[in-house]
Amino acid sequence: MPDFTAVPQLRNHSAEEPGRLADIAAWLAAAQDSERAQPLSRPRAIIFAGAHGIAERTIDGVGIGPHTGADEERWRENIATAAQRAGAGVDFLECAEAAPIDVSPAMSAEQLEHHVELGKEAADREVDSGADLLIASDFGIGGETVAAAVMGRITYTEPVAILGTRTAGGMTDGMWKTRVTIVRDAMFRARNLEGWEVVQTIGSPSLAGLVGFIAQAAVRRTPMLIAGPLAATAAVLAERSAPGVKCWLRAGSSSPEPAEALAYKELGLSPLLDLDLGAGYPLGALAALPLVQLAAELA
Repeated sequence: MPDFTAVPQLRNHSAEEPGRLADIAAWLAAAQDSERAQPLSRPRAIIFAGAHGIAERTIDGVGIGPHTGADEERWRENIATAAQRAGAGVDFLECAEAAPIDVSPAMSAEQLEHHVELGKEAADREVDSGADLLIASDFGIGGETVAAAVMGRITYTEPVAILGTRTAGGMTDGMWKTRVTIVRDAMFRARNLEGWEVVQTIGSPSLAGLVGFIAQAAVRRTPMLIAGPLAATAAVLAERSAPGVKCWLRAGSSSPEPAEALAYKELGLSPLLDLDLGAGYPLGALAALPLVQLAAELA
């Protein structure tokens, strides 16, 4: 099973003045090991892109949501545009497709190890190339349902509670019932599993990659913005595997997904923005990046 180098502790930091901008500046200064926060020169967004088998699953002819491949293409374009406007480079890391987690293991043990290493190598590559802030997020239909299954299992939260009763735009009651059924069955399959076995069984390769990326970026003393339910879940898993990771993180924005809110609560994070994104989650962190830049410039 994957293991990680010990995460360096972030020095104590407290804002000299009240307010969110001052808090961001104090956190960034501590991450930079600087007296005052320095403007970012090379922020980078790394998006773990991977298909999820449950995206094609139907129950009584109804799938998990309204999104299609055409939506994914539009999200890619929007993410690239947002990254350009925010002054960040962006790279999509393609991950293997996860099997349907309600009926079979998401991936093999070898795939799990490979994608954790893929994430760690990506973090090392970005830091070695001069990245001074990293954005970690995901891209692919079904990621939020995988996040719900994993967070539900590791926090012993019931499927209905981890999915909530609110539906995102375009989602019908039938789609919500399909999600609940898939999450319920996945959690049941993983009921006697712990640790990385849970990730292998009901997670996804993109989730494994995000865990490796987030943990290794913290090891390399690099501040991060995370966004989306899958990245938030990965951050929880990274913190549990390598204590201290959460100190290097800030959450970009919120979504309607209870799994994300639960992950942020465990990490002690409050999203910088409340955009309530139901899809295209990297946009939340990219939208928050100018706020971090502003905090550094005003420090």
